[in-house]
Amino acid sequence: MLIGFIALGILPSIIWLSIYLREDDHPEPNRFILKIFFLGALFAPVAAGIEFLLIGATRNLDLPRVLANFLVFFFFIGVVEEYCKYLAVRLGVERKLVFDEPTDAMVYLIISGLGFAALENTLALFHFTDWSEIGLMGQAVEIAALRFLSSTLLHVLASAIVGFYLARSHFFKEKWAVAKGILIAGFLHGAYNVLTLSSNSFQKIVPTLAVIILLGGMAVAVNMLFYKLKKDFFR
Repeated sequence: MLIGFIALGILPSIIWLSIYLREDDHPEPNRFILKIFFLGALFAPVAAGIEFLLIGATRNLDLPRVLANFLVFFFFIGVVEEYCKYLAVRLGVERKLVFDEPTDAMVYLIISGLGFAALENTLALFHFTDWSEIGLMGQAVEIAALRFLSSTLLHVLASAIVGFYLARSHFFKEKWAVAKGILIAGFLHGAYNVLTLSSNSFQKIVPTLAVIILLGGMAVAVNMLFYKLKKDFFR
């Protein structure tokens, strides 16, 4: 049962990884794919620790609720997680010879995001599954499928956006590009968190539709950013 839960937690990331690796015209070495995937997973508890400390400090400040929620969802969760996923690529591959095309930045950030999501999904399965009920594995499959279509996809798309701006910084020498990318992705991540919370686990129609529109818009944007990098690099 334990191995099954872990496999289900990782499966959504593996599926998305296989999809996006097919889009890479020049496949990356397997050892770097695995390295960045595991570094992304390693940074998930790092991000959680930072979030815990920042949220605790905010509670002690007695800020207005609206401001406190804004800081928590958009900065302490959104920006912190996108920065940690970026660090996995920064430390693990950016200075290597295999990091030789702009689209590599997006691919490796996606891999990092999927590693991050794999650990997050696994922990979510153990946390949200009701162990006292019959049909335990059925619950786990339902949660994994939902996260495949929502939070894991969110990590893919937000990380890809950071990857685009990393490419603009690394290959096109644009100043402050990485900071810009992390802020944009972090705020989109924060918007997803707010909408998901408002949807009451996707039980309410309007916020659920808003989540779908947000992810759909991000998917279109990421596709356009991939082609823009290819066009700018090879023209």
